[in-house]
Amino acid sequence: MSRLQTQTADPEYSIWKQLSEDNFRQHLVDLEKCTNAVPIEPQTFPLASHSDTPRDGYTLPLATEQQMADDFAFLAAIEEGAQSVAAVCLEEHLHPARLTVRFAALDLSLGVEVKDALTAITKILSAVTDADKVARTEELFSQIVSLHFRRLLARLRSIKWEKPKYLAKQHKKPLWQDFANLSHRIQFVYMKKEATLRRSVEAQVHQLAAVYEAFEAIEAGSQDEMSCLHELIKASYRFCKADNIADFAQRLENSVTAAPTPKVASAIKCLRQLEKIGAYWRIATSLIDVSSKYPLLFEENLQLAFLTPYEPVATTIGHESWATTCHVHAEVQLAVHYDLLFQATSASQLAFLPPRAIGTSKWLCYLCYQFLRAHGSFIPVNTHGRLYDQWTIPDLADHGEELRTRYRGIVRDIDAEVVRETRITDPNEAGSILRWRAEPMTSRQNLLGVDGAY
Repeated sequence: MSRLQTQTADPEYSIWKQLSEDNFRQHLVDLEKCTNAVPIEPQTFPLASHSDTPRDGYTLPLATEQQMADDFAFLAAIEEGAQSVAAVCLEEHLHPARLTVRFAALDLSLGVEVKDALTAITKILSAVTDADKVARTEELFSQIVSLHFRRLLARLRSIKWEKPKYLAKQHKKPLWQDFANLSHRIQFVYMKKEATLRRSVEAQVHQLAAVYEAFEAIEAGSQDEMSCLHELIKASYRFCKADNIADFAQRLENSVTAAPTPKVASAIKCLRQLEKIGAYWRIATSLIDVSSKYPLLFEENLQLAFLTPYEPVATTIGHESWATTCHVHAEVQLAVHYDLLFQATSASQLAFLPPRAIGTSKWLCYLCYQFLRAHGSFIPVNTHGRLYDQWTIPDLADHGEELRTRYRGIVRDIDAEVVRETRITDPNEAGSILRWRAEPMTSRQNLLGVDGAY
């Protein structure tokens, strides 16, 4: 499979001329050493506008554009691991009105199977009416679950799941076995006078545990397996959306003062995983709702477009001995794609409105967050805070003077922030604060409405 070259610029015109890439990379490693490669806490940021009133010629409100882009990125990431991380932008065309969904991934793991399934999803979304919303939602949900069947088994850590080779030595117990610890945590977050509330939460945990156990008991490949999985996902969604469960999750998060005990951390991670499983039903209903609310954009099938990924480049500077290549993350691929396009095309000549949001299947890593913040064209809505030093930006001969100057400023801004964080955490600096953080979960689905770090 062909890839784009990552480094084509002459040294005189390199984005790294003013700040050498080796120095930049060494600063990343220095920060990793001080922070266990997690310089900042996981966090979310508000969109500039949550208004449902279209602005500046856009049909979709910004919040809807962000959510829809996130949902398509989630659907495109069907496998475990960094290689499957996807990012998405929506291109809103005006004449005629329609949408293009543009995908990027670290390696084009979006093979024929995924592309065909995504195409089938776009057909279901076309011309949804109030009369057929229920049927279309179930049809879309079924398509999504079929596409993500292996991924769902992985999220469930099911005994039916065939692990990839790189995970073969991991021996995590099935997710349903975590319910016992989750139930045990309940007694520690409610007062005696809240016995009724505590019992209702316990009952809901036990009910959901029974659904998960029932799925594991069904023979793999049997006729009932898929229908049981559908019910498991919907039950997970209802569980996460229940007010008393959201309250329980918040209390559990609030019980953490410094670092959570292993049992509390496990319970929180269990809830986070339930959110991800329930999200499959949420995404189906959300996409159908958007298509029915903005029919002009969906009357013709959504157009799908896929970026070609960049080739990895060798490096000798890394926090880990095995980290010998750098990669262009999917979010950076999209930003560079549009920068090159807008460099060559005036705004009046564009066939679509510039995307305002980048949707991702996982939260932004530390460097993608810093990149988008310095870049300024897309709103970074979250970050899991983890730093991957195998991160880079394409250094291309195609960069014109203005774009090259802009990218030099971006890498300077990122480097300045990295150095600033390192000085705060360097144990050899007087007055510094050494911050060691546990590795965060890198993806979240906020069904519980709790912004926690674990």
